[in-house]
Amino acid sequence: MNIETALQVDLVDTVRKAGGNPKQYYGSDYRCACPIHRGENANNFTIYNQGDKWRWKCFSRDCGQGDVIDFIMAYKGFDLKRAVEYLGGGADITPDEIKALAAERVRKAEEFEQQKKDEYLNALEELQQAKAWQEYYQNLDKFEVARELWAARGIPDVFQSIWELGYCDKFAYSTSQGKMITPTLTIPIFGPGRELLNIRHRLLNPFNPGDKYRPHRAGLRSVPFLADPDRGYDFDHILVVEGEIKAAVAYLTIDSTNLQVVGIPGKTQFRSIIDKLKGKNVVILFDPDAGKEAVEAAKLVKGRVVHLKIKVDDAINAGQLDQATLKRILNSSRRY
Repeated sequence: MNIETALQVDLVDTVRKAGGNPKQYYGSDYRCACPIHRGENANNFTIYNQGDKWRWKCFSRDCGQGDVIDFIMAYKGFDLKRAVEYLGGGADITPDEIKALAAERVRKAEEFEQQKKDEYLNALEELQQAKAWQEYYQNLDKFEVARELWAARGIPDVFQSIWELGYCDKFAYSTSQGKMITPTLTIPIFGPGRELLNIRHRLLNPFNPGDKYRPHRAGLRSVPFLADPDRGYDFDHILVVEGEIKAAVAYLTIDSTNLQVVGIPGKTQFRSIIDKLKGKNVVILFDPDAGKEAVEAAKLVKGRVVHLKIKVDDAINAGQLDQATLKRILNSSRRY
């Protein structure tokens, strides 16, 4: 039995054979709906290159992550031996060899996770020391259009300053067609106690209209935007929406010190905050195309769901949703 033979099998091709449709996202990454749990969101399953190894991860369910062997084990329900056999690694192996092989894979997985953790901590330290978000915030007064762009999205000057929102005139990012440059609106993401955890760039001229957000740099984790970062999750009532700008606009409209509004960077990121929401009075208000995901999220925290026909910030900025109406909708939402 040769595990290296199995590991050389093309992961992208294997995912395609399993019914996935991975497409290049940016850089060398691929994304598609998860073929393991047969998801529908085309961005919740990622295939990425780590060093010289290809790996995968499902973000919306508990399907797991790993290499091509892990994928076959999850997709087919195989044990390690059958997965390696399936991938052409042969079948001549003893129980002791299987045990040793499994232990070695656990060790390598632990090393990989530690490496990822170290890379994240290094990236976070560099981000915090560089203080790029402060430079972007100062650009609000350097570039006349900057504050106007934020105001057009429903964020007045005073809250542009409170949240230290900003503007970047030239942000470079990778696409399947190479490097692109665009101006961006910048959103610093603070954790409880206002610890900077990331900076999100809203691309103003995206190469792909469906690809509008990027992190400030690689290696940083996707984390939720907290409308009131000083108090974190110390609220009895929490509203969860998709995206930072939606969270900011909803928070300003509701105007209540008793409600935290959390903007998750995509509906598939909800699971990362489940533990913080349990025992709270939670309302899920996802985008119109995420009704199924909203119900799934609500069931996980015994919360409620609001369904709107248009995105919440668009409804507010168009004058279709005022404070009284939004509060009434939240209070009368269905519990799951």
